[in-house]
Amino acid sequence: MTRAASRRLLLAATAVVALLVPGRPASAQLPRFEPLPSWAPADTTSRLSTHIAFDRFGDGRWGWSADRLLVDARLPLGGHGCLFLRLPCLRVDTGSLPAVTRWPGMAGPKMGTGWPGESVVTGVGQLEIGGAGPLTLPGLGSCQGVVACGVPLGHGRFYPFSSAGLPLRLGLTRWLALSGDWWLGAGAVLVVHGGQGDGILDPSAYPNGRHLSLTVARDALAAGWESRDRGGRREQVVSVEASVPWSGANRVGLRAEREITGSVDRAAAWSAGVFWRLEPRPVVKTARAPRSAAR
Repeated sequence: MTRAASRRLLLAATAVVALLVPGRPASAQLPRFEPLPSWAPADTTSRLSTHIAFDRFGDGRWGWSADRLLVDARLPLGGHGCLFLRLPCLRVDTGSLPAVTRWPGMAGPKMGTGWPGESVVTGVGQLEIGGAGPLTLPGLGSCQGVVACGVPLGHGRFYPFSSAGLPLRLGLTRWLALSGDWWLGAGAVLVVHGGQGDGILDPSAYPNGRHLSLTVARDALAAGWESRDRGGRREQVVSVEASVPWSGANRVGLRAEREITGSVDRAAAWSAGVFWRLEPRPVVKTARAPRSAAR
C-alpha cells in the first residue's frame, strides 16, 4: 500500500471512530447555527445561486417543535469565492412548557411577562452575512476559509433557533480526495459573540467556543459529524443529505440531522427537510468533487 493510500485509509478510519466516540453531556442549551458554506478545491460550481430550505425540528421529550424557511442568496467573489446572505423565517412552538422553565437562568432584564406564556412565536429570525473563498496555508495546503456575522435584527424569543445576539464565526475546511471519487472534509469553526443583543436573554445564552466537523461526500451524497463545544456546553450531531438534478443545473434534495450526545435541554433531537439549489448557469466541473459539499 502506498503512503498516500495509507494516509487516506487513516483519515477514513478517524472519521468512523469520531462518529462512535461519545461526548460529555452539556449543562444548558446551545444556540443553533446553520453549517457554513464549503467547497472542495476542484469544485467549480457557480457561486451565483439561491439556496432555499424548509426544515422541521422536533423533540418529543419536551413537546417542542419548530418550522423554518431559510433563504440563502450567494454572489460570486473572485474566481472561486462567494458572498452570502441568509435569512430564516421561523415558527417555534413551545407546547405547554414556558421557555424560562425549560432554560432557568436564561431570562434577561428586558424579557417581560409575555414570552414565557406564549406557546407559538412566528416571524423573521436573525440575518447572517458573510464570505467564503480559497486559502493556501503553510502545512495545510489548499483550504476553504469563511467568515460569517449575525446582524442583531432578530429577537430573543426565537432562541435557540435564532436570536438577537452578534455572533461572529470564522471557519476553515480542508478537503482530501479519497478513492472512488469520495472526498473527506475536515473543518473547524471559531464562534465569538460580540454582545447580548436585545436584553431579552441573559449573556450566558450567547457562549463562545468552537465546532469541529468531518464530512464524507461523493457527488450528490454526504454524511457528516459535528462536535460543538461552547461555554462548556457540548453536543454531537450527525447528518446525511442527498440531492438530484432538477431543471438544468438546479437541484432538489433531502437533509436530516440527529443529535447523538449532548444537552439535556437541546434545541431539537432531530431535524429533517427539503432544499432547493437554484443556479442560473450550468455547472462546469474540472474534476470529480462532492456537489453536496457546497452548502
